[in-house]
Amino acid sequence: MKRSHIAIPIASLTLVSNLVFACGAERWPVKTVTDKDKEAIVATSVPATVNQLSQIPAPIDPSIKRDTRYAPTELAVYEITARMTFIKVETDEDYHVVLKDEKGNSMIVESVSPNCAQGSRFENEIKAVRETIDKSVGTLDKPKTVSRMVTVTGVGFFDRIHGQTGVASNGIELHPIIGIIFHDATSHMELRNKVQSRTEKE
Repeated sequence: MKRSHIAIPIASLTLVSNLVFACGAERWPVKTVTDKDKEAIVATSVPATVNQLSQIPAPIDPSIKRDTRYAPTELAVYEITARMTFIKVETDEDYHVVLKDEKGNSMIVESVSPNCAQGSRFENEIKAVRETIDKSVGTLDKPKTVSRMVTVTGVGFFDRIHGQTGVASNGIELHPIIGIIFHDATSHMELRNKVQSRTEKE
């Protein structure tokens, strides 16, 4: 019996290759807090907003420093309360999360895979964050649009702007996320009302 040969479209091969996951490379020690400056990071979180962080002057080419940090921004830990609008798994195993403020300003925060963060100063926190996101968001077999208010704590990081979904104007991120709380609210106003109601009851 003669066997027929089935041609596989190039697009299909590209799709398969895009589904191959592996830890990243560009500024990876900084992204995972295994870099030379990791002990200099001040772990006490600084309250901030998406808008405030987006206005910090960024280095022209962040990728120049692969294993060291841009002070003072990348030596600080920030805490932001905003609306999570989008999440997806990237090929470097990060969870790419987009946060937006009330005026629509957006920025990226990234949950690093524990598999890629061995030896990190925040290894335990990275693992706990990933578990919390998995429990709250569910399976991420494809990009997901969400609307949840969250409080995220993470290390400041400047990424090279290359068309990322939700990227801030200066490329700033919280990378990695080392703490996350999902609130029972879908907007800033709803969250404020819930906080006010709890305060009045107390």
